[in-house]
Amino acid sequence: MADKSRRYDKMSRDELYELAQQREIEGRAELSKEELVTALEQEEAGPDAVQLLLRQHDEIRRLFGEFDARSNRPSKKKEEIVRELITILVKHAEIEEQVFYPAVREELEGLDSEIDEDLEEHHAAELLLWELDHLSSDAERYDAKVTVLKENISHHLEEEESELFPEVEKQMSEERRRELGAAMETVWRVAPTRPHPLTPDTPPGNVVAGIPGTVIDLTVGAVRGVKRLVRRGS
Repeated sequence: MADKSRRYDKMSRDELYELAQQREIEGRAELSKEELVTALEQEEAGPDAVQLLLRQHDEIRRLFGEFDARSNRPSKKKEEIVRELITILVKHAEIEEQVFYPAVREELEGLDSEIDEDLEEHHAAELLLWELDHLSSDAERYDAKVTVLKENISHHLEEEESELFPEVEKQMSEERRRELGAAMETVWRVAPTRPHPLTPDTPPGNVVAGIPGTVIDLTVGAVRGVKRLVRRGS
């Protein structure tokens, strides 16, 4: 980090601004040269864990909105949206359960019961995700299952945003949140993409189960890909 700081110090503000633009640093137009250096250093340390989760919340809401905009008729597009939802929700839960929740529980005070409730909400959602993962859009009550999932997830996201996240931002330093954000990005890359509701959701069991789950997901995905090719060729 020190070598990069010295490199930044030698750059002009225009050069720093161009770099900040490439990295999509918010508010860059109003930042001085020194502030741009600080922002670039922070960005390299990793994303703020809370902001990372909030961006994923926005994407989850967008996908539910896209599903709601479809007609009641079965369609491949609805199945594609649900597949995206399953993937992001499973991976989102994984980075919270492996990195975010354990750190919050260990380092901050008064949040244990809230995290326990969040874990139970994850578990309930994964059961629905598992069902949807094995259904097509012409299945009975397919849309109803997505609606119930949306209601449960919306409640969960709102509680995190109004109760848990403000406490984390209040009690945990930005430097520590960025350390967690970097770790969460790493876990995201190898996290399972399909629900495994019977695997542990707390350390150390969830860490041990995470990688085998990813291998299983890749195998299932490959098999389903072959089946799709066979159907198209027939």
